[in-house]
Amino acid sequence: MRKKKTSILKGFTLIEMIVSMGVFVIMASVISVSFSSGFSSYKNSRDLQKDIESAQYGMNAMAKSLRTSTIIDPFSTTDQAQYVIFYDYSATRCYEYRFNGGVLEARWRDASNPIDSTASKNECGATYLNGSPGGWNNLTEGYVTGQFFVTPSSPGPTPAARVGRVTIFATVKKTSSGQQFSSRIQTTVSLRDYNNAGY
Repeated sequence: MRKKKTSILKGFTLIEMIVSMGVFVIMASVISVSFSSGFSSYKNSRDLQKDIESAQYGMNAMAKSLRTSTIIDPFSTTDQAQYVIFYDYSATRCYEYRFNGGVLEARWRDASNPIDSTASKNECGATYLNGSPGGWNNLTEGYVTGQFFVTPSSPGPTPAARVGRVTIFATVKKTSSGQQFSSRIQTTVSLRDYNNAGY
């Protein structure tokens, strides 16, 4: 009599299938969370960088005007303030910059008598700027706070005379998914109002 040959088919058992699927699901979850976190961090960094570039642009525009200006207010030595008012001789224009509600703002008004810089400088101030055409202009995007440290020029004979400077501190903040990201930037501008300082 011939014996019947039976072939044994090899495969996965139900338990092995469940275990392997469980391991796959765990690994897929970990990879998905890591990818999502990395993408979110990249997006937040990119958005923060965009806001920083916007703040730097606003500060550079202000620094350019400050270089040929005389500080009107705040006028006390090494004053710390949320705003600064100055008269720009090169543009014959009165400016005010301020940090307000998370935005760097600016307003300006042309001198009423550009031929007489002394008279124009004397009329420059908050009251004069209240009549600014167009009012306040936003110079930044995102949430930006900051302050000014002002050392005005001091008139007098050399070496008592001092050319002033303005240091601008700004903090750019961004909140996303309950996390807060921030970066600080600063710039210092030396004033060139030599005539006002007595040079």
